[in-house]
Amino acid sequence: MPASPTAETRRDASAFDHLSGALGSSYRQLERRLDALQQELARQRPLAQLGEMTAGLAHQVRTPLATALVYACHLRDAPLDAAERARFAERLVERLRQLERLVADMLAYAHGAKVGDERFTLAELLNALAATVEPRRPAAASLELPAADRGVLLTGSIEGLAGALANLCLNAFEAGARQVTVERPPAANGRLALAVCDDGPGIAPALRGRVFEPFVSGRPGGTGLGLAVARGVIERHGGQLRLAESATGCRFEIELPAQLVRRAALLEG
Repeated sequence: MPASPTAETRRDASAFDHLSGALGSSYRQLERRLDALQQELARQRPLAQLGEMTAGLAHQVRTPLATALVYACHLRDAPLDAAERARFAERLVERLRQLERLVADMLAYAHGAKVGDERFTLAELLNALAATVEPRRPAAASLELPAADRGVLLTGSIEGLAGALANLCLNAFEAGARQVTVERPPAANGRLALAVCDDGPGIAPALRGRVFEPFVSGRPGGTGLGLAVARGVIERHGGQLRLAESATGCRFEIELPAQLVRRAALLEG
């Protein structure tokens, strides 16, 4: 027959049960408090991000807006000959275009572009890219595109992808590049590879790891939004955008999901 528990053993067991219950209750209270803190953090994070973005946008808008006002005042008040008036007017237009692009990039970064389900060829994508870049390409600079290929059919947003590629090209021109080349290197596993290369000054080593962060730019007057927007668009399409090593200038490499389609099948569709 087993021995009956002593009074002391029963007291110890009761004390242990009480302690276990108290610890369990404290643990549940900590869990509830942690959940509440996490929910509060989730509510505060968008506000903090909005504050950072607003401050960054205000900083980026200030310089081109002030410059545009100076040019506008010269046009209004200063006695100018025809050549000077045309020069100030052109500079004013440049600053207004800079502001327009800044606002567009900010909206694209804040809201994101829908991927969509459009079907378009690589040739159509490159045509859309050229239509976006050419009106803003410096007169002394050139844009070279790969041979148009109607045998590659993509699904997504042609406007979003063309805009992302255009951001890479325009950033290069604004940094001082005189030649921007879009290449089509080989790609495996049914993916489409593109590369945007330029002969500009390149990116400082200290900034290479942060080039895709918003409001980070090594160029005076740069918004730091173009690359962030481009990466967001490409990643939403299931692709990748990376800064690659390059002997001169910059080289951005892109990989996109692609479906290779026979020319006859594409024409019939």
